[in-house]
Amino acid sequence: MEKKEGFKLRESVNHQFKFANMTIPGRGETLSIVARLATLFISDEPRFLDVGCGWGDVTKKILELCPHASVCMVDYSEEMFILAKEILGDDNRIKMISYDLNNGLPDMLKSGKFDAVVSCHALHHVEHENKVELYTQIKQVLNESGLFINGDRFKAESPLISNWEFDNWIEWMVYEVRNTLGKEKAFDGVKKAQIEWDEKLGDKPGTIWDTQRDLKQAGFQYADCVWKSYNMAIVVATDK
Repeated sequence: MEKKEGFKLRESVNHQFKFANMTIPGRGETLSIVARLATLFISDEPRFLDVGCGWGDVTKKILELCPHASVCMVDYSEEMFILAKEILGDDNRIKMISYDLNNGLPDMLKSGKFDAVVSCHALHHVEHENKVELYTQIKQVLNESGLFINGDRFKAESPLISNWEFDNWIEWMVYEVRNTLGKEKAFDGVKKAQIEWDEKLGDKPGTIWDTQRDLKQAGFQYADCVWKSYNMAIVVATDK
């Protein structure tokens, strides 16, 4: 399978950082819900794992809510980590590991336990055939009452609704660009650019139902969708 360049180029990272709030519906709310859920059920020395961490928005919010915690951040993009270090600074509560989640979790993490594993807007980059194994390994590193919280992009099960939802998302972006930047962008142009961007990054969102099935196949007893806006949603898996 062809390997997409993803966020290995600083140009792609800078583009995503600049336009994230105009291309991801409910981004701020997603980050807030994920961080608040993650810090709700914690041990005396809370540890968190942020997979597909990007420049560290979720990690930053978790540490604001739980200053005595430690977070391990995993991402395959060195350019993302360069930006994360610029934003987060030299913080001894944070450990950064460069690793491709298509290969599961890094071996160095498999013997530890975490209060929660979180991810935001990242796992739709993982190949479908690799997700069950990744989820299985995530379950294995969670504490008994731990949560796996995934805020991500999804597609509808129905092709008809999936196409409508994609177009609805494009309309939202056109509005956000106009409202934020004062620029008029044609719907067809924005749609074409998004399709090209998806191809460039190798985006492959699944359905919420696919995710629920994969999580249960990985051994989780429960998997619930706790929030949804446009084609973005938060799915939480746990055994409690």
